[in-house]
Amino acid sequence: MNPDLLSDWLKYINSNRPNEGEFGLDRLHSIFTEIVKKPLAQKTILVGGTNGKGTTVEYLQSFLISAGYSVGVYTSPHLIEFNERIRINNIPVDDEKIIRSFKLIDNLKQETRLTYFDYATLAAFDIFSQEELDFAILEIGIGGKYDPVNLINSEVSVITNIELDHEKWLGSSLEEIGSQKAAILKPGKVAILGSEKMPKSVTRHAKEICSSIYQLNKDFKVCKEDSSWSYNFSDFNFLLETIPYGNLNIDSASCAITAYKLLCEEKIDFRESMEGTFLKGRCDVKDNFILDVSHNPASIKHLVSFLDTNYKNKSFNAIFATMSEKDNLSIIKEISHLISEWNICSIEDGRFDANSLKLLTQSLTDKTVNIVDTVYSAVERGYYKGTPQIVFGSFITVSEAYKALEKINIKNREIN
Repeated sequence: MNPDLLSDWLKYINSNRPNEGEFGLDRLHSIFTEIVKKPLAQKTILVGGTNGKGTTVEYLQSFLISAGYSVGVYTSPHLIEFNERIRINNIPVDDEKIIRSFKLIDNLKQETRLTYFDYATLAAFDIFSQEELDFAILEIGIGGKYDPVNLINSEVSVITNIELDHEKWLGSSLEEIGSQKAAILKPGKVAILGSEKMPKSVTRHAKEICSSIYQLNKDFKVCKEDSSWSYNFSDFNFLLETIPYGNLNIDSASCAITAYKLLCEEKIDFRESMEGTFLKGRCDVKDNFILDVSHNPASIKHLVSFLDTNYKNKSFNAIFATMSEKDNLSIIKEISHLISEWNICSIEDGRFDANSLKLLTQSLTDKTVNIVDTVYSAVERGYYKGTPQIVFGSFITVSEAYKALEKINIKNREIN
C-alpha cells in the first residue's frame, strides 16, 4: 500500500472488518478521546432516520452558510468521490487531510479492528476538531445506537422518519428500528421528529430524556397544496407560504428550518436558500435521465410522487439494480405502473443478484425485463435511444450511472 494515496487507504480500510461480536462503540472510546480533545464545533447537530437524512443535512447546511456561519458536514455514503463525505462550507476536504487523519487513526487503534465507517467518521471528527467551526452537522449512517457518529453529544438531534430498512441489522419491526435510531437523542437536549407517525419507542424515549421535543405537524407544520407548500412554527410565530415544490423532500426541509430557528437568530431568505440547495442523486434530471438513490419502499414513494407531479401520464424505462436484502417486491410494486421496460443491471458486488431480481420483476409485471451486463451499457443504450429513463435502486447504481453519463458526454464532445 502506498500510504500517500487515498485510493490505497480506501482499499485498506475496507479490508479488515471486525468480527460480528466486535461491533459496538466501546472499542472506539480510547481512539475517540485521543482524537477529540475539544468540541467539533460551537454547536453540533446529529441527523438520523430512515429516509431524508441527506436532504435535511443539505438544507440546514445551506441555511447556516447563508447566515455567514462556518459549517462542517459529515454524510454517508458518497456518490462519486470519498471526499464528498467530509465537507467544510460545502467544499469537500482534500486528500491530504483525509490521509493525515487515517494515518493518525491507524497509529492509535493498536489491536482494535475498525470498520470503513469507523475510519471515515473518526477522520471527520479529527478534521473538524482542527477547524474553528460554528456548526458541525453529522449524518448517522445506519441505525444510531452503534453508529460511531453517536459518540458525539449534540445540541440537537433530528430523526427524520422511521421506515422498514436494514432489517437484518436493526430489527424487523418499526418499534425495534425506532429504538435503535432513538439512541441518538441526548439527555437534556433538543429532539426534532420529522414524522407525525413516529413509533412509540422513539416518542417515549424522547419524552424521557430530552429537554424539548418538536414534532412534524404537531409543533411545526407543513401544509401541502397543488403547486406549493407552506411551513408554520407557532413557537416562533413564523410562517413561510407558497414555497414552490423542488426535487427534495419537503418534510426534510421543514426539519431543517425548525433546527435553524432553534439554533440561530439571524434572519435569512429561506426561499432563496432552498432554491439554491441541490443534492446529487435525488430526483436529479440529466439529459433524458432521472437519477435517484431510492432503495426502500418509502423512498420509492417519494420518487413516484416526483414523477407523477412533474411527468404526468409518462412512462419510463428503468435502469435498476438493488441489493438482495432490500424489500424488492414492495419497491417494484410501488413503481411498476410507470415502467414500460425494465433493465436489470449486473453489478460486481456480492450483495446484488441480477438473475434473482429479474425473476422477481418478471413475476410482478407483464413488461419486458432485460438483464444488462453493466450500468454503463444500460445508460449508453438509454442515452442514444433518447426515451425517458429512471435510474434507481442503490447509491452504487446511481453512482455508476453518473460516471457513465460523464464518459458518454466526454466522448460526444471529442467527436464534435
